Amino acid sequence: MALPHTGGCLCGATRYEITGEPAFTIQCYCRDCQRISGAGNLPLYVVPRDCFSVTGPVKTHSRKSETGNDLELTFCGNCASPICNINSKLADKVFVMAGSLDDTAFFSTETKIYEASRQPWDKS
Repeated sequence: MALPHTGGCLCGATRYEITGEPAFTIQCYCRDCQRISGAGNLPLYVVPRDCFSVTGPVKTHSRKSETGNDLELTFCGNCASPICNINSKLADKVFVMAGSLDDTAFFSTETKIYEASRQPWDKS
């Protein structure tokens, strides 16, 4: 899939562009990601921080992750759609919500993590 990759929020006010290849992709089953997504897991497109730019109204929420790392969540300031997060353990990466990409056809998950937290009803 040709670069750049673009995406944004539900209302369209917040947009982003990714100009580099992903570092990796994951499907995360941790409880933090379940709460962020409102689902059983969260597919993430992880890119170098210097390849990611966002425009429009954004808000952030900071907290400690389940594992004790600092987690900064970024979401649309209008519709509150989650856009990405930054984890202090990998501060040079941006964890982009794969579902927010304009074109998701190219996305595939390389690795599944925190499967011990997988909900029994989540068959993905």
